[in-house]
Amino acid sequence: MSDGRKPSVAFALGLGLVMTACSMSSTPPAEPSPEFAPREVVDIVLTALRSNNEPAPDTGIATAFAFASPGNRESTGPLPRFIQMIEAGYAPLIDHRSAEIGPPVERGDRLVFPVRVYPQEGPVRLYLFVLAEQADPACTGCWMTDGVVEHTELVTPELSI
Repeated sequence: MSDGRKPSVAFALGLGLVMTACSMSSTPPAEPSPEFAPREVVDIVLTALRSNNEPAPDTGIATAFAFASPGNRESTGPLPRFIQMIEAGYAPLIDHRSAEIGPPVERGDRLVFPVRVYPQEGPVRLYLFVLAEQADPACTGCWMTDGVVEHTELVTPELSI
């Protein structure tokens, strides 16, 4: 914005963002790289979760864990605990039918991507994927997920059917 203010996430969502469907490439990369743009990271994680059990059980969740920032992994891991957390609190992401990624909103040094998820069953869900560029020597310059927050209450009525 030209006046120096950053748009709020709720404002951006209220405008009815033009969302783009995530690609359905074959096997997603298993590890982060500085080569991936932030939106690509969200797409990689969603694509992996859409085919969670390919080529092996919970491969998609393991990919999501690999793309979690070190701080995120520290609070949600190790992997078996992360799998339980995803299955319990983020089940609509697993094997979803499709997803649409909206343009990011800057929040300090993070990017917040609104993502509409169309689960196998039930209403459309809205998640905010929070990404940060890493300074950690293990992956300097990598964009990784700091968190995912569900905000389904912000989905407009016409999309919640």
